[in-house]
Amino acid sequence: MGPSEHLLVWRLRRGDRDACRELIRIHHTAVYGYLRRLGADASRAEDLTQDTYLRAWRSIESIRQAASLRSWLLTIARNEFFQRMRAGRIETVGLEQAADGASRDPRADDVVALSERDGAVRDAVRRLEPDLKEAIALHYFQDLSFREVAAVLDVPSGTAKSRVHHALKCLRALLGKEAADHERQGTEKALAKRS
Repeated sequence: MGPSEHLLVWRLRRGDRDACRELIRIHHTAVYGYLRRLGADASRAEDLTQDTYLRAWRSIESIRQAASLRSWLLTIARNEFFQRMRAGRIETVGLEQAADGASRDPRADDVVALSERDGAVRDAVRRLEPDLKEAIALHYFQDLSFREVAAVLDVPSGTAKSRVHHALKCLRALLGKEAADHERQGTEKALAKRS
C-alpha cells in the first residue's frame, strides 16, 4: 500500500466521510466492473457495490493485511457476490452482457466491444473454467498484480500466476482454433460461390 493509500485508510479509520467518498470515487468502477465480470447483472452489481462499501466502512480495521485498497475492496466484493450466489439470490448473466457495463470508459469501450475480434475474445473467456476466468478478470481487467490477485482469491501468489498463465494458454488455443475454423468457413463459402 502506498503513502496516499495509508493516509486514506487513516482518514477512514477516523470516520472521515470525505475519505469514504474519495474511496468510492477512486474504486467504484473497478468494484462494479469486477462484479459484472463475475456475472452480476447491472442492478445486482450496483447493489453489491454499495454493500461492498458498507462492509468496508464497518471493517476498515481489517485492511492491515491487504496488498492495496483495491484488492481489499475486490475481496469484499467477491465474498459478497459468492455469499449471495450460495444463498440463491443472484442469477448470473453472460460475459457479453457483463462486459457492457464493466468498462472504464463506456463510450470508448462500446466501440471496441462491437468489433468481431473482441466478440471472439469474450466468447473464449466465457468458455474458461471459473477459476481461470476470475484470475484473468482480476489481472487484466482490474490490472491487479499477481500478489493482489492472490490476496483477492485467497490463494498463494504462485497459484494466482499459474492460473493467469494457464488461462492465457487456454485462450490462445481457443482463439487459434476459432481463427482456423473461421478461415475454413470463409474458404468453403468462397468455393461454394465458384461452383
